[in-house]
Amino acid sequence: MAGGADRSKDGPAGRDASVTDFPLPVRGVEQREADARHAGERLPELLARGLRRLAITFVNHSGAVLVKGVPLERLPQVARDGVGFSPVADAFGATGLIDPLQSLARPDGDLRLIPVLDTIQPLDPDTGWAWAAGERHHLDGSLYALDQRGFCRRQSALAGPEAGGSGLGLTAGFEIEWMVGRAGGPDGWQAAVAGGPYGTDRLIEGLDYLSALADGLDAAGLPWLQLHPEYGSGQFELSLAPGEPLQAADRLVAARLVIQRISSRFGLRCSFSPMLAPDLVGNGGHLHLSATREGSPLLGGGTGPGGLTAEGEALVAGLLEQLPALLPLACSLNVSFLRLAPGRWAAPFQVWGVENREAALRLIPAGPAGEPAQLELKVADLSANPYLLLGGVMAAIGEALRQPRPLPAPVVGDPAATSAGAAPRLPLSLADALVAFRASPVLREAMGEALHRTVAEARDAEVRRGEGLSQVDLIASTCCWPLSGG
Repeated sequence: MAGGADRSKDGPAGRDASVTDFPLPVRGVEQREADARHAGERLPELLARGLRRLAITFVNHSGAVLVKGVPLERLPQVARDGVGFSPVADAFGATGLIDPLQSLARPDGDLRLIPVLDTIQPLDPDTGWAWAAGERHHLDGSLYALDQRGFCRRQSALAGPEAGGSGLGLTAGFEIEWMVGRAGGPDGWQAAVAGGPYGTDRLIEGLDYLSALADGLDAAGLPWLQLHPEYGSGQFELSLAPGEPLQAADRLVAARLVIQRISSRFGLRCSFSPMLAPDLVGNGGHLHLSATREGSPLLGGGTGPGGLTAEGEALVAGLLEQLPALLPLACSLNVSFLRLAPGRWAAPFQVWGVENREAALRLIPAGPAGEPAQLELKVADLSANPYLLLGGVMAAIGEALRQPRPLPAPVVGDPAATSAGAAPRLPLSLADALVAFRASPVLREAMGEALHRTVAEARDAEVRRGEGLSQVDLIASTCCWPLSGG
């Protein structure tokens, strides 16, 4: 049934919900004390930079970034013991409300949110705030199996060269699209920066805003490649520099916080919502991937279509097959599927193509300056939890390389104009995509039963939230996402 967990298996405090078929790391006493010493060694340098406060975040099942703030002087203690966070946080929905039908919607239990020390960086230096990614552990030190960053870290280790000497290397980077506006207008949203698509008029109108944003990204140590107006009204796009998968997810979280902060300073709202109004284009959060085997590229330099190697063909074919199951990780809101419509260049077709922006998987050949060939997952938007998305993508890639399957021919031109059946549509709704997610043995095995089940419950809750709402009201309910309650 919807939200259909058997609560009797979960225990009164949620401890049994973390049981998996694979071992999870444990932070023993020695590791905790080592983390405290490491934090103490870093503390003087951080304080000397004017940082006084630390925001420790994690991203819940619904894609919301949740936080606990501590004085930076407490870093050694917090690095050892963490700060408390209730397991119910993963039952928070898109609007912040708890769905009572989810198995995590209960008051019992506690977890410890541990800052990942190597991720500490300035968030807003002018006010003394730093940021760190966090991972959640049980009180006995074992990693919480529902922790999303822990899942991504585990999949990254399995995909990396240290896993059986496979020599597989993956890098990832995100594009962030958002709109800048104010409350008001017929749809509850009014664009705040005038100018045309990709236009220098919008660049000039928003130059002070974009300059402050670039300064904020630089101050936070977030490397970026491009920052420019996008197609939609009041819309901008930021391309983050690629890195290892876990690093790419961390950068996305931190960059979104910087964008929100700078927008707030200008008295503006920024929205990462996939749909802000029925007549506006939506916001995507495209994921770019490159892959190597022992240093040699898999997505370029080969004899296959678009320069793919044999393993590159297997990688693309495997991801293509898993796309319907991956959609609930890439698109967590009901309105995500309103964006995935033909003609919006949102790539709603289960096809791939070389430089085809209406294909769900777009192969970008190697650049003239030596840039590696990339595969762009165009269906993803920023409602996704980046750790869950990258973890799921890495699991699909691992399966694709272990069990190669043939790659269909690339689609040329508009997939909507191809003959019937040549370009199948991806699921039309979150409910339809959930069927594929639940049926995927690849994702179930990689995530573990508890994480897989509770993520599905979170999507069930979002489906229920949208029942009975008109399309206009549904879009309005998340038009300022992730801002809720105002």
